Amino acid sequence: MKPRSVYNTWVGAVVGAIPPVIGWSAATSGSLLDFDAIILGSTLYLWQLPHFFALSYMYKVDYQRGGFQMLSNPESDADGERTSSAIMRNATYLSIVPFISTFAGVTSSMFALEGIVLNSYALFVAYKFRRERTNTNAKKVFFTSLWYLPSWLILFLLHSKVWDKDQEQDRDILRDAVSDLIHSVRNEGRKICIHEQVVVKTDDSTVSENACPVALTKKGSTVIQSTVTSAIIECERNEDKV
Repeated sequence: MKPRSVYNTWVGAVVGAIPPVIGWSAATSGSLLDFDAIILGSTLYLWQLPHFFALSYMYKVDYQRGGFQMLSNPESDADGERTSSAIMRNATYLSIVPFISTFAGVTSSMFALEGIVLNSYALFVAYKFRRERTNTNAKKVFFTSLWYLPSWLILFLLHSKVWDKDQEQDRDILRDAVSDLIHSVRNEGRKICIHEQVVVKTDDSTVSENACPVALTKKGSTVIQSTVTSAIIECERNEDKV
């Protein structure tokens, strides 16, 4: 399709997103139509667009010589306006996914919080390329995409609520093995989590309902506010004693 239409990247992104979704559904004993599979597929689709647009911009002359119809073709996008706009637009869409995933109950709220950090830099390099369309900035977008995807996948894997679902029927060896590994990593993470150590203070053998990831809810806010208030009162008492 590359020699025929500029839309080859969009179509190719669909094909590239399907295999990992199939693997996820197999590992979780789920369906391709489950919302977590849709979230994963959407991310893989959106990620490919800035990734390949940046790559095609870096080698736009070579693509043109090869007869490929790319968005960054010098004849149709001489100043890089279309390419940079597409990169910025899809990077923005990508940054919204962790919030949708969290609000839909697919992942914990920590995924949305960590997604802010991850996507802030991705949006920064995309915006930089949007403002100054050079090969140097295109390379930054491309290389950012290389570590962005594995980072996103690891966070999605760790914070997915699919591993918390009890499936007594149709036990699956692969799913059980992955689930045990995820819970093991989570338990290790709780040992170094500031929220876990300072606010919740659960022991290693007990996981309270307020344990990490902390929910961004009214209840979670109340717990934090109560803890801070108690700390302030205690400080005032100590000052009075002095």
